[in-house]
Amino acid sequence: MFRVHFECADLARTTIAQEPDPLWEVLLGLHVLQTDYEPETFGTWRERARARLSALEQELLALAPPVGYSPDFLTPRAAGQGLEAGLAAVAATPPGQLRSELSRLSDSVRLPAWSRRLAAGENSVMTRLVQGLRSFHRTKIAPQMPMITPAIEATVAKHNGTVAGDGFESLIPQLHPTLRWEAPVLSVDLPHIDRDLYLNGRGLRLVPSFFCWRKYPMMLLDPALPPVLVYPVRHADRAEAVVRHADRDRAVADLLGKTRARVLKSISSGACSTSELAARAGISLASASEHARILHNTGLVTTHRIGSSVRHMLNPIGADVLTGART
Repeated sequence: MFRVHFECADLARTTIAQEPDPLWEVLLGLHVLQTDYEPETFGTWRERARARLSALEQELLALAPPVGYSPDFLTPRAAGQGLEAGLAAVAATPPGQLRSELSRLSDSVRLPAWSRRLAAGENSVMTRLVQGLRSFHRTKIAPQMPMITPAIEATVAKHNGTVAGDGFESLIPQLHPTLRWEAPVLSVDLPHIDRDLYLNGRGLRLVPSFFCWRKYPMMLLDPALPPVLVYPVRHADRAEAVVRHADRDRAVADLLGKTRARVLKSISSGACSTSELAARAGISLASASEHARILHNTGLVTTHRIGSSVRHMLNPIGADVLTGART
C-alpha cells in the first residue's frame, strides 16, 4: 500500500494535467512494448513498433523494464511543458541522481556496459539517450496522437467537471479502482509496496496516461522529487477517435487556413522558438514568424521575448480552437 499524506495546502495545490505528458507516454510505451497484455488495444501498435525499433530506441529498453523499477530521471516534471523541455531536463539530471537511480536499477536487471558511462556523466552517452527518447516519441508515440488526444481530452473534461462540481474527494473513485481516500490520506493499492509519501505542501500532480491503460497507477520512487500520480484513461473506440480527430483538423483548417492551422498545432506540441516552429511545421523561418505574429495578434498564441529570441506558447483560446470548442 502506497499512502500519500495530504495537508490543507496540498489539496489547494493538487492539479490535473490537461494533456499527455510526452515522457511518461514514452516510458509507459516502452513498458507496453515489452509485454503481450491487452492485445486488442495495443497489439497492432506493438507489432509495428517492434518491427521498426531503431538501434537508438532499442537501447532504451534496458532502462525501462516492463515490471518493477524504472529510473525517475526519465520522467522529469518539466516534460509537462512539452517534449523538448522534458528532454532538456533529462539531459540536465544531476550526476548524483543518475548514479543513485542507475545503481538501484542494476539491483534488479542486468544493465549494458554503456550505462556505467551514463552513470559517470559522460556527455556523449547522455546525448545518445536523449536522441533515443526523442526518436521513440517521434516514431512510436506521436503517430498515435489521433487516439491519445481524444482519450485524454474526454477524461480530463470529466475530471475537471467532477472537481468543480463535487470536489476532490469525489474525483478519487473515478481515477482508478486501486485508489481510496480517507482524509487526509490517499491510499494506492500497489502490490508489494508499503510506503508513505508526505506531500508537505507541495501538492500532487495527477497525470492521465494512454499507455498506462489497465495498469496500476504509477508514482515516482524518490520522495524528494515533485509528487506525481499517473493513472490510465479509458480508450475511445479507435475508428471513432480517428474520425473525430480528422473532422476537428478539417474544421480548424477551414477556419484558419491549412498552413496557419498546422503552425497552431505545431505550437500546441510545446513552447518553441520561431526556428523550432519552422522545423516542426515544415515551413520557412520567415513564414513561421509571420504566422506566429498573426496567431499572437488574434489571441490564439502567447509570445514572450527572452533576450534576443522569442518563445511561442499555446494559450487557452488557441487550445479551445484546436479541440473544436470554438470552431
